[in-house]
Amino acid sequence: MSTVLVTGATGLIGSNICTRLLDAGHRARAFVRPTSDSGPLVEIGVELCVGDITSPDDVLHATDDCDAIINSAAVLGGAEQDVAEQQATNIDGAAHVYDAGETSGIRVVGLSTTTFFSHETTLTEASPVAEGWSDDPYTRTKGAAYVDAMRRVEAGADIVMVIPGGTYGPALSVARAMHRTSFDRVLRGAISGKIAKYVSYPVPWVLADDVASAAVSAVERGERGHKYLAFGQEGAQSTASFLNIACEVAGVDHRVEDVVIDPHDRDAVDRYGPSLVALAQREFPVPWFDNRVTRERLGYTPRSLREGLELTVGWMRREGQIP
Repeated sequence: MSTVLVTGATGLIGSNICTRLLDAGHRARAFVRPTSDSGPLVEIGVELCVGDITSPDDVLHATDDCDAIINSAAVLGGAEQDVAEQQATNIDGAAHVYDAGETSGIRVVGLSTTTFFSHETTLTEASPVAEGWSDDPYTRTKGAAYVDAMRRVEAGADIVMVIPGGTYGPALSVARAMHRTSFDRVLRGAISGKIAKYVSYPVPWVLADDVASAAVSAVERGERGHKYLAFGQEGAQSTASFLNIACEVAGVDHRVEDVVIDPHDRDAVDRYGPSLVALAQREFPVPWFDNRVTRERLGYTPRSLREGLELTVGWMRREGQIP
């Protein structure tokens, strides 16, 4: 039995990672802030360690007697993005985790994103970092943390990266799952008929529990310095298409329309945020991704989109989030 420290443990992916660790017979230690909604973690047997990822001393203290760290803490993109906050968590916080891993001589599994990789051809586990990135803060901060991780790997650090797709699904903390940047919140809005349109760009949708399974597997089976693509069973599709399947599963007649952004629309960033506009203005290959290496090496078997949405819609109903 090993002890694994999980940052971002109250979040959508992090709480599922904690559950997966316990189910696999490991000890899960959640690194949480004093104000975090950590009660649901305690209820399932997760150990708490209170601290702040922006404090290197807090992070190092939390790793005491740990065998690995899974870093799922992140400030996500959205219509409004605080650059300083993203810098503090996505870059500096990740660096503190890497430092703690090196000091303790243990593996770090980091979660990142796809948007700074070269993607003129089908995205795979071997795709390199792109020469130029979009200007949105989320891409730049997550990309900088990834580059830092790979620099450390070259110097001998044991770091493995897991790249989730568009993540949704049940979580221990309903409040955190319904955060303003969460796709669960978007799902609730669509099923409730409050979202009529959504910016069109392809997304590799994936259930949060499936991402968690990849992260936990990467602790034991991942290869140092490699990245793994934790995407869903199907190919990428637009958010409107994803939401419409959810509406169908929920048994509601409402449907969402794709919005194609005019490249000359100067107000698009104000309406949709820099991250969405940057994605909407990119051209993507077909197929969008090929993650056979992840499936083979991590034993990764994601569920279908419909099965994932059936689980999510049922959970939302039980939690009173949708009628």
